This record gives sequence, structure tokens and C-alpha cells, in this order.
Amino acid sequence: LLCLARAGALASLGMDRRRAVWEALRDRERPGSQPLLDALADDEDGDEVDLPVMRARDEVIADYRTSGLSLEAHPLQFDRAGLARRGVVTVAETHEAPEGRRVAVAGIVLSRQRPSTAHGIIFLSVEDETGPANVVVRPEVWQQAEASARRAAAVVIEARVQRRAGVVHLLATRMEVLVSDEGAGGGESGLPEGASLPRMSRDFC
Repeated sequence: LLCLARAGALASLGMDRRRAVWEALRDRERPGSQPLLDALADDEDGDEVDLPVMRARDEVIADYRTSGLSLEAHPLQFDRAGLARRGVVTVAETHEAPEGRRVAVAGIVLSRQRPSTAHGIIFLSVEDETGPANVVVRPEVWQQAEASARRAAAVVIEARVQRRAGVVHLLATRMEVLVSDEGAGGGESGLPEGASLPRMSRDFC
């Protein structure tokens, strides 16, 4: 029941996700000792608690944390204005960019691959709210990136646009962990402060 509540599956019962989780936890067996709550009368357990309403962003992140996707929105779209101020474009915009154009994109990492025949080159697939991008990372760029960026759930990639037979690739020149403008607290872009997007990539390197 708690898993269903966390996944938002009880919305049809008229409860938002936070209320559903609260109700699911209400009847769970409690530890034998709760010194901070010992002074509460048993009949107070039934009192209604005024829970804050979850923002749309919080709901989407909760979807990603429980099921790996959301039918409501993409996490990055909530921070698109801030990304644009930093010069970060959408994946869709890179598809219209000319050969050789330098761009910066942000995305959730879907996969990392290092084929044995690719001479150490890493192939990333990243996704923003407009679609996926194919990123080619040369060994020296991969090594220059911080370890956290190599395994982050979401990254910013500076790259040059390459077109081959109608397919657009981004040749990475730099990569870093995606950090939100509001992220003095360390949250990744598109996340409420203090939360984290789960790493969902399929890694073959």
C-alpha cells in the first residue's frame, strides 16, 4: 500500500500523493519506543494533519523516483528558463544547428556505452523534454570530467554539432553535473532542493 501511495496510484481515491503516503503509514506497526511522541494521547492519532500541497515539480520527481518516468512532465522543463539564461539549448534546437556549431545541452543520462572497438570513446544518450541526443565523448574529455559528472543522473554537455547521413551527433568538449540555479542546497536541475533524481542509465562502461 505504501509503494502504491508513493507512486501516486491512489489518486483515484481522492487523495494526493502526500496524503496517501500519510494514510498508508498511519496503520503501520510502530517501534516499541518513541520518546518524543509518548506524551501524545492515543486519540490524537486520528486528527487531520495539514500537509503541504505538492508542487507539479515535486510530483514529477516522485514519479521518477518510484517508476522511472512521468506521464505529466519532464524534470528539466521546470528549470528551462534558468538553463536558457546559462546558454543551454534544448536537444531539438541542436537538430537545427549547423555543422560545427558549439552548443551546450542538459539532459538525463539514459545510457553510457564504451564498445571495445571504439578506441576508448564513450557514447552517451541523454534526454531533455524535447527528446534524446547522441553524445560522443572522447577519452581525454571523459578523463578531464569530474568523477561525479561521469556517473551523474543528469549532466550539462558542451559540444560541437556533427551531421552524418542526416543523423546529428554532439561531440563533447566538456561535461559537468547539472546543478539547478536554486541549487545552493545541492539539488540537481529540475529538482526541489534536497531531493535527488535517481540514476536510471543503462551503463556498459
